[in-house]
Order: sequence, then structure tokens, then C-alpha cells
Amino acid sequence: MTPQTETTLRFTGGYSPLPVVVLAFGLAALMWFLYRRELKYVSSRAAQVPAILRSLAVFILVLALAGPILRHVTTLRQLGRVIVAVDSSASMQLTDEAAGAATGTSKARFQRAEDLLLKGTNPLLKKLAETQDVELVALRGMNTQRLWWYRQGGKDTSGEMPTTFELSATSPITNLDQTLRAALGPATAGTALVVLSDGQHNSTGSPEEFSTALKASGTAIFTIGFGTEIPPPDLALLAVTAPESVFSKENFQGRLTVNDSMPEGISANVRIESQGKVLWKKDFTTTGKGEKSFDFIFPVTELPPPAPGQRDKTLRSVNILISASGDRASLEKTRSNNARELSIHLLEKKRKVLILDGRPRWETRYIHNHFDRDDRWQATNIFDDLADNAASGTLQKNFPKTRDELLSYDLIILGDVAVNRLKAESLDWILEFVEKRGGGLIMIDGQRGKLHEWSQGKTAPLIPVKFGPSNLKQVPASLELTTDGQRFDALRLSDSPSANTALWPTLPKVNWHANVEALPAAITLATAQQPVIVFRQVGAGAVLYLGTDELWRWRFQVADLYHQRLWMQLGAWIAAPPFQIDQKKLSVGTDRLRYSPGEASEIRVRVRNDNGEIVTDAQPRAYLLHDGAEVATLQLEADPTHIGVYRALTPPLKAGTYEIAVAESPSAPRSDARLSLHVSDTGNPEWATLTMNRTLLETMATNSGGRFLREEQAATELPGLLQNMDRKQVITQETNLWSSWWWFGAAILLLTAEWLMRKRLKLV
Repeated sequence: MTPQTETTLRFTGGYSPLPVVVLAFGLAALMWFLYRRELKYVSSRAAQVPAILRSLAVFILVLALAGPILRHVTTLRQLGRVIVAVDSSASMQLTDEAAGAATGTSKARFQRAEDLLLKGTNPLLKKLAETQDVELVALRGMNTQRLWWYRQGGKDTSGEMPTTFELSATSPITNLDQTLRAALGPATAGTALVVLSDGQHNSTGSPEEFSTALKASGTAIFTIGFGTEIPPPDLALLAVTAPESVFSKENFQGRLTVNDSMPEGISANVRIESQGKVLWKKDFTTTGKGEKSFDFIFPVTELPPPAPGQRDKTLRSVNILISASGDRASLEKTRSNNARELSIHLLEKKRKVLILDGRPRWETRYIHNHFDRDDRWQATNIFDDLADNAASGTLQKNFPKTRDELLSYDLIILGDVAVNRLKAESLDWILEFVEKRGGGLIMIDGQRGKLHEWSQGKTAPLIPVKFGPSNLKQVPASLELTTDGQRFDALRLSDSPSANTALWPTLPKVNWHANVEALPAAITLATAQQPVIVFRQVGAGAVLYLGTDELWRWRFQVADLYHQRLWMQLGAWIAAPPFQIDQKKLSVGTDRLRYSPGEASEIRVRVRNDNGEIVTDAQPRAYLLHDGAEVATLQLEADPTHIGVYRALTPPLKAGTYEIAVAESPSAPRSDARLSLHVSDTGNPEWATLTMNRTLLETMATNSGGRFLREEQAATELPGLLQNMDRKQVITQETNLWSSWWWFGAAILLLTAEWLMRKRLKLV
């Protein structure tokens, strides 16, 4: 916009301006009076001019005592940036009886948002564009679509303001974290996000953490809530908690969470079926009181056999359904949220972890409990009893008796154990486990410093650090992630990367840590002024060193929230990657066993030669087949943390069953072994909850310094709230009149003109 300049006269001298002005007028009047005595005999009318000039000169000179300053204030105004983001997820298709009663029409939430922004004689978007730089975007699942923009008073615009969104509310998920980050870009002061949504965030990320981070940058979120807060009559299957895999001889059990907002007294049931066979069923009567849970259990042997032609006999799928019966069942708002498909993998063995420690420390005891409670792991815990004769001690007596038994493990967690407490052949097996088998080793240092002994002799290659002369730093310290550590998902304790980095230093401090330096080939992931978590590849395996055994302190007041999550993530990362197909020469696996539509699967492949040695320069390829047709050919890349393992990411998967075939090289034939991958239709999460999530929308607004408004408040209140978003730059320039050359030049010019006039009138 055009700069606006305001000019004012100020007085900053050592004397008050009023007495100086009075004195200046008085002396100027005195000059005029004295001149009158000289002019009473001069008849020329021009004789008055010298008197005026002398009086003005005296007035200017005396006024300088007040210190006159001329101030120019120029205001450069830049419009505030407002990003209007409209939720176009499927839940915005819902109609709300309360809104229909208020407006006299029955319109969907998305249509009401369109009317608010784009319809009428003076739509809200037009109001905002009059005083702000405005961008209109649609939130479509995990993506953001720009619809219109109007900047710099119309100098930069995409065209005329639209009258419709020209898209439908069909996105299967709502993400109020990633999509808003993409719409915002770099956060700058003077920017506001206006979010029109029902608040049903059901994807990755944390809107709460995102909104909290915005407050520091001066970016506010104004949320406009659509939808009713009174649940309509409905039954919905909210969540299914069940293991991804189960042993073929065990029971499959879990918990179902149902939302019941139906009228009281209607007969209903929830059941689990497979190929038409009912495996479990529970009858109940509706109460309309919200969430309720049902625990289920049934023998795995009750599952029907796999479908004809299915190569992977370990894969099964079941359908979970909920329904009401009777005359009043028709009151249900929608039945789109009443069913979900669940895949089950039948396993013959669990992943195995061996925990060795010199004594039962708090850290290793908690770690054992974490792994022992996880259905995917089998944990073996061995503590040294410090017997005088190591050969008769519990460590050697309970250590795996054969090489093959040790190599059957996927992960070893080694505590504060003296190297001489184990047999020489046991040390050889551990080396082979890491270097050749490709197993994972996590080392947890202790205050007794027994791991220092492992840095000498044949076990030295396992140690990724150099120990200092003083063993311990016994000063309370917080752990902080390094730049490298921030890249690893295994160290993520928050869904938001930026929030995760900020979270680590706030966790309880450790009272001691080892005095070490990372070796050149190692990567420091976390520090407490010195390296505390260090990673290094060793042969085909991976080693992680922890320089403290006090991470268990993170359990203070939050129990397993951070400690268990960290250890289960570290174990899954460092351990030998799991393979559902594990043959002599070829192993194939995936990162998870259960997927939802739209997710991608990470395929893992390991190749061995005829001697059983891992091939580190292979070029395997994976072929993704759906209903027998090839849908993708994937070139696998070497895993940077596990030598000899190759990975590839599939395209986003649709619901259905896939097969993965692998060839050892581009020219080799495909292996007969096929890994089945089932993508279960988990139901549309948009229909799980039919009400507005006001709590989330209010939290996002409050955290960022904005406001929450209901849709009926937005048109009248939002423009006023956004007026403070304007960015203004004020430039002030001052001219000291009393000391400027032209101020005194004016006085001299007046006196010179007065003298010349006096001479012309013969008054001198």
C-alpha cells in the first residue's frame, strides 16, 4: 500500500516552549514598536517591510531557545497473511439436525463451510481479503490443495474469488498436523491460520504439539468448529486392540471399543466372523452412554483354513461387526462405522532377546519386563551371581549351551558383565552372532565399569567408544539428541520431530554417565555433554552403546510412557530384522504384519551364499503381486544400519491380499517362496465419531494464542479478531531546526533584506 507520512513540530530544548514563544512574540513586538518611531516621518507604505523583517528575524532567533524539531513519521503497512484451511474429509459430509433447525435447511458441514466463506452479498472470504493477504486451501487427507489467493491488495491473485470449492468432501482421513504445516510453510509473525473443521483428527502427527510450537513464532490458529456436540443415535466400532500375530496353538484375544449413542433399551450385538463362521459373539442392550469395551477370546484352531490357492498358510483374516436389531434399529445415523476387517498372522516362533547382566539393576529388570510382556518377543534374563568359580556361576550355567542356540536369538542386551565371567567360546559365539549372523547387540554400561574390559582383546571390535581415564561423570545431566540422533525413528518419543527434540532435555536427569568418546566409525545419537548413546555397524550386525543405566528414571510419574516406548523401538531397530520367510539362501520379511489402506510396506530381504554367509553386494529385486497380477517391481537398496539386509518401500496399498516374490539379482529367476501381505479394510475412521471434537479445536486455538469459534460466530467475530494481524513498519526522521543551517540562514536572510530595505528608504 502507499506509505503514509505525518509531519509534526516538537520542542525539545532546555526551556519550556510556552515562555519562549511568549518571549519571542514580546521581543518581536518590541522591534515593531521601536521601528514605528523611525517611520513616523516616512510616508512610503514599503517602510513597514523592514519592521516586519526585523520582527520575524528576532522571533526565529529567540524561538531557537525552545529547541524546535520537525518530525516526519512514515508508516509502511503490509497486510497480515491469513491462511483459510477447509477440512474436506468425509466426516464433513455429515448433516447435523441442530444446524438444520437453526437455518431451516439440512445442509452438510462442508456445504455450510462453503456458504460461510463464499456465499451471500458480503461473504467472509471477501471481508478478509479487504484487509488481509488471504490464501484458501483444502485439507485433503495427507495433502493440501490450494484453491485461491489474494495478496497485496489484488496485485498478486489467482483470479476472481470462487463461488464454490469445486471439490467434494471425500478424503478418508483427517490430518490436522501435516496438512496445516504444508499450508503454512515457514512460520512468520503476522500470520494466522483459520481452520474450518469438525476436529476429527485421525491420522499421524499431533495437532496439539504443532499449535504449541506456533505460539513462539507469533502465528495464531483460529479454529471454526462445525458439527454438533450432541451425539446422534448411532453404534460405532471405534477401536480394535489385538496382537498382529499369535501362535497357532494359543488363543487369540483382545478388546473391542464401541461407541453407543443409541436410545436406551435396543438389542444389539458385536461379533467376530471368518468366512461366515462366528468365532465370538456378545449380546448387549444399548444405553446411549458412550464408549464401552468388550474383551474377546477364541482358540486359534477355530479359524477356518486358508482360502484355496493361498500359498502363505499362516495368514488369516476375520471380520468384526456390530449391529442393532428390532424396529428402532433404523434410528441409527449411519452403518458405515459398524464393521472392520482384521488380519492375523500365525507364527511358529517369536523373536528372541537374551539379557545378560552382572547384577539385577533397575534398568535391566525393567527392560526384561517390557520385552516379556510383548507378545512378539521371548525374553531370557541371566544375572551373574558372582560365584567365586565362574564356571559354576549362573551366568555360564544358563548361557546358551551351543553356538546354534545362541545364533537363534535376534538381540543380545549386555549389561555390566566382566568379560572373564564368560567362556572363551561364548565370546566367540557373541562375535559371530553380531559380525556374521547379523544380530543386534545393545551394551548398557554400569558404575562398576566392567564393559571397559570388553574394549581389549578379541571383543574390542564390539565396542564403539573409547573409555576415558576417569570412568564416571557423577553429575546429574539431561540427555539431548544430536543432529544424527534426530533422524532415527527409534529415538522418537513424540509423533512430532520438533517436539521430540525438545522433549528429551525435559526428561528426568541421569545421576551419572560414563566418560567416553565415540570412535571415528561410530555415530553419536545422544549426549549429556559427552556421548551417551552411540551406534556402530559391526560386520553384518549392529551395536548400540548406552553410557548410563539410569533411563529408568524416565518412568517418574509417567510409568511406561517413555521408557517402554524407547526400549521396544531400540530393540526392534538394533535386533536382526525379522523375516517371515527364512530359508537357507533367501530371507524375506516386512516391517509390520498388519496394514491399513493407503499405507506402504517396507520389504526386507537377506541373501546368503551356498556356505551360509551373508552376501553384502547382492542386487535383489522384489515383485509385488495383487490378485496374481504384478503391480510393482522394486529395486532394493542396502540397509544403512544392517549390512547384508536390503530394503524397499512399496507404493501405497489398497485393501486386499498381496504376494511378494523375490529374485536374488535382476537376471535371476523369482524364488518359489512367496510372502503374503494382507491389507485390511479397517473401516472409514471418518465415521467413527459423528460429533465435533471441540476439545481438540479449542486446544489448538488456545495453544497458539488464537480463538475457537462456532460456525455461527465466525462471520461477525473473526474479521475483528484478525485486525491485529496487520504488520506495520514505522520510519521516523527528525530534523533539528534550531541547529540547522537553513534556520539560521533564514534569520540572516531576513536581516539582510531588512538592511537593504532600510538603505533604500534612506533610514541608514
